[in-house]
Amino acid sequence: MKEDVQKRTKWNVIILTCHHRDSAAVYEKELRIRQKKGFLDDDTLILAVEDPKAQVGSGGATVNALLIAAEYMSAKQGYTVINGDALENANILILHMGRDFPFDSCGPAFTSLPAIYSPQGSKYSSVLCNIDSLLDTVTRKLSPKASSGVWVCSTDMFLTIPDNSVDVVWDSTWDAAVITVPISKDYAKNHGIYKISKEGFVSDVVYRADSYVMKMCSCEESGSVPVVAGVVFLSHSLACRMLGFHSLSPLDCCTYMGLDTGAQPIQLSLFFDIILSMAEDVSMDDFVSGSRSGPYGKERLQLADDQTANAMKCAKSLLYKELHGLKVKAVLIEDGIYSYQSMCGLDHYNSVYHSYLRSDGPNGQTWANATHCYVEGSKLPASDIVVMNSYISSGVSLGSKNVVSHCHLEGSLSTGSSCVLSNLKGCDMQFPQEMEFNEGMIVQAFNVGLRSLTDTKRHVTRVLTVFGKYDVLDTPSYKGSSSFCHDLWVVFFNRTGISKEELWGTKMADKEMNLVTARLFPAFHLTGKIGMQVIMWLQGALADVDGTILDTWRSSWRLSLHDIQANIDRQTEFDEKRQLYFDIARRKIEFTLINCGNEGLSHYFSNACVEGYHNYMLDALDIVASECEASGVAARTLACIADVLGCLAGDRGGLRSGPAANKQWMAAYSMLEGGDIRGGVRAMQEVRKLWMDRPDRLVRAARHYEGACQILIRQAVMSARQFIAISEVDLIPMDKWVIAECAVRLDLAGGWTDTPPITYEHGGAVTNVAIMVDGQRPVGAKAKRIAEPELVLVLGRGKEENSDHPSTRIVLRETSDLEDYCQPHAAGALLKTAFICAEVVQMSSVTPLREQLLGRYGGGFELYTWSSLPQGSGLGTSSILAGAIIAALWKVSGKAYSETSLIHAVLHLEQMLTTGGGWQDQVGGLTPAVKIGHSEAKLPLRVDITPIPLSAEFLRAFSERLVLIYTGKTRLAKNMLQDVIRNWYARDHIIVANCDALYQNAFDCAEAFKTGDMMQIGRCIEKYWEQKKIMAPGSEPATVRTIIAALRPYVYGQSLTGAGGGGFLYAVAREPNSADRIRAILAQLENADEVKVHDVCVDTEGLVVTTEE
Repeated sequence: MKEDVQKRTKWNVIILTCHHRDSAAVYEKELRIRQKKGFLDDDTLILAVEDPKAQVGSGGATVNALLIAAEYMSAKQGYTVINGDALENANILILHMGRDFPFDSCGPAFTSLPAIYSPQGSKYSSVLCNIDSLLDTVTRKLSPKASSGVWVCSTDMFLTIPDNSVDVVWDSTWDAAVITVPISKDYAKNHGIYKISKEGFVSDVVYRADSYVMKMCSCEESGSVPVVAGVVFLSHSLACRMLGFHSLSPLDCCTYMGLDTGAQPIQLSLFFDIILSMAEDVSMDDFVSGSRSGPYGKERLQLADDQTANAMKCAKSLLYKELHGLKVKAVLIEDGIYSYQSMCGLDHYNSVYHSYLRSDGPNGQTWANATHCYVEGSKLPASDIVVMNSYISSGVSLGSKNVVSHCHLEGSLSTGSSCVLSNLKGCDMQFPQEMEFNEGMIVQAFNVGLRSLTDTKRHVTRVLTVFGKYDVLDTPSYKGSSSFCHDLWVVFFNRTGISKEELWGTKMADKEMNLVTARLFPAFHLTGKIGMQVIMWLQGALADVDGTILDTWRSSWRLSLHDIQANIDRQTEFDEKRQLYFDIARRKIEFTLINCGNEGLSHYFSNACVEGYHNYMLDALDIVASECEASGVAARTLACIADVLGCLAGDRGGLRSGPAANKQWMAAYSMLEGGDIRGGVRAMQEVRKLWMDRPDRLVRAARHYEGACQILIRQAVMSARQFIAISEVDLIPMDKWVIAECAVRLDLAGGWTDTPPITYEHGGAVTNVAIMVDGQRPVGAKAKRIAEPELVLVLGRGKEENSDHPSTRIVLRETSDLEDYCQPHAAGALLKTAFICAEVVQMSSVTPLREQLLGRYGGGFELYTWSSLPQGSGLGTSSILAGAIIAALWKVSGKAYSETSLIHAVLHLEQMLTTGGGWQDQVGGLTPAVKIGHSEAKLPLRVDITPIPLSAEFLRAFSERLVLIYTGKTRLAKNMLQDVIRNWYARDHIIVANCDALYQNAFDCAEAFKTGDMMQIGRCIEKYWEQKKIMAPGSEPATVRTIIAALRPYVYGQSLTGAGGGGFLYAVAREPNSADRIRAILAQLENADEVKVHDVCVDTEGLVVTTEE
């Protein structure tokens, strides 16, 4: 038995049956694409088989499919002959593609619905098709509680089953089960229904029952009747018994084995032969005579020749003997909805436009009237129009309540209300006049494969068709209800001059003369394309004043709907729909990138890689990147190219994050650094072509595209330079230290929104506080002028010269000694960059370093830096230290500056250093107390700071409740920033929504400080921590999770500092002066030896710069 109903059944085999041999491989390919997307399990065997003969029926197709599945599974398990044991514990799903379908060129299974389908957790998506819904229904809603066996599902119906509605205890003694839902008696007049015994078993199956039989079959309370809903479960024992039919004559005649022995095929219905033979109230005589099954029984026997009729009776007799007495459980789902895909245009229209699946369709569906469409001018269609996978040009005017699928509509076209347009494209719409479709018309195009008299190769030609949505296609023309384009046939003949004989010839029986068999639609004419002209004339929208259209129609080679359906080139149909999907995707990608939209694009790239359109996507992205003028647009586009390459590599190429400095890419990088975006993009394109051969090289290429993206981000952020203003003042005397000491910061809300490119594409806001740790400002730098014209860098010594801290001393005497400033891991890189950023040294000057220093300052400089906090603390020490260094250098070199200039100078320095990063660290550590920093969604990037006025009493109370804990975990956030930027550029909807929430939370937190609401401050911090974990999954190690859980009862709120992953944790305690209590709590935790609680208080001064006396 399987697990809970919410689980999914894992299929061993999914097998599709279809009438046409050419279609089998096409359908199998479509399911394999779904498998590659993860919609189906990787190890499920997918097979598509043609029926042994066109008329073996659903029962014969089931037996044949079961035989083929058993063959494959027997061989897989090492048997040399078919063995029913191979089916034991197996789950097999048989999908019947069914009959030809005039409303969708790919068949009823692939009828498109106005929804995007993307199962939870999937990076792929597609326009929802009926088969997706049916697969989800059987896999997730119907089968999980059943024992292993065979499920059979028709695809020529829509079936809606609410979640958790199958409340049935599956009994392993059931031989079979049928799924049924209640329908009205009026609807049942044209369908099959079940009679269900008091014990819940099928006692009869009746087709087109009369009122008396319907009353006998009625559900007790509602008066509705249980419909034959197209889904059957066969137990393992029954499946093995049916498998034996391949060796029982004449039942073997419905399998390929029987036909291969030369037998004539027989037709069996799954419901009106196989299920009916097991029904409790059906006698052998009634069953064999076919009196119970309408056209599936006696009528079929009467139409057959004697030999076939005798074979059928013999087969039915044997079937009854083999199966009668077995139990068929009827599983009635009261809330289910069934809709058969009939030959009536109105039924098809309603099934799509008013789909019941909107409320109870598959998980992961997003319904929208405009589903994957592109409309020129970017204006979406009216809300009452359904558009799926279609491109609509500006000259097209759609009437109300239209349904448009898989169309590229262009030219001057107007439609009446309630029209259905399908598969039309530009070449179908070449007409010199305005095109018009009357109200309620169904206009379609089909790719038909035809063979010439001299060539056996199929040539594909496009054929246009039209009829009305109220036309019932299989109604004989002599009936008063029969119509074409909503006109009675006699009216149509009088209007057009067409004769009955021109449509059906002289030998066809009256009952076979209907819209399906009428040779109405031109496929070929010597003068070229005449389709649209004829379509408009046939529906009555174009007058034939001089009879030339009728003459053209008569001289053309015409096809009926039956001819068209029998010869559809389904591979071309799927290919054209797929091409249109990616044409639209390309337009949407271009529009989104150029206009800085927030639509997520990654699912297009994932789909393209699975479906063979990756080069098409890459070409489109190359064009956008090379032709755009904005570096921000180019940066996002390069990130998109990296995503395509990463998708193409899959999980075979390694991690996305890694080095990106291979020499082959350096020429392109140099062009980008120099501002030549077009040249750089084209150079990268040429290098990329050489790196497409292996998954590992694809990932490495993706890293280099992200490296190029970082170059452009740096250039965008460097626009902040214009907000740096300094002025000349007197130099500090020789050998006098200028000391800059800084607090560190706690980020309280809004972090990540300060990170480029988020900060200038979304807008940023961060509330944070400057703090002292253990009574001191833990970060600092000091600089002094020295007589020798050189730069002396001392890293890590500490504030005092006689400090016993380990230190590194570097002496720079030539300009070339500073050239590695932009390599973050080079010794003294931060200090070297600071000398350049502070304009103490001019790297572009041809003047030697010694002469620069002597000429401007009369000597060199000595620079010390220190931090008493561990690396990876999460307290913003790197950026704050950069601010301290610049402040000391500006002061000692005789430059005056503002707070704003210093904040933006640190931004500029970090871009020069190539470490990137946002602005909140320097805002938090260089400015006092609590404040909110904010930036607008635009370039140039400007950061403004709004101090939050707080009383000394409140600051003291906040400090008393503030707790700072070193977690003992080193923060492993090396690739966290790259992941966040990657997800932002992909516009992952969760990330975009989270950025909105982060931004708002920063202002909410600031407001809580203004009102002095300590509890609300804690809530904002708690919310912030949850938001951080969304931005950077994995940022909460298990040890930290344990600490957070232990402290939760004692704090208003708590969070790891910075990006998370380790380092420091802070909390706002419920009670003041709680440090000792928290130390005691932490001491009781396992593996907490390195956890330490530090003294902490709010710093009310900010950056402190002093000069030695």
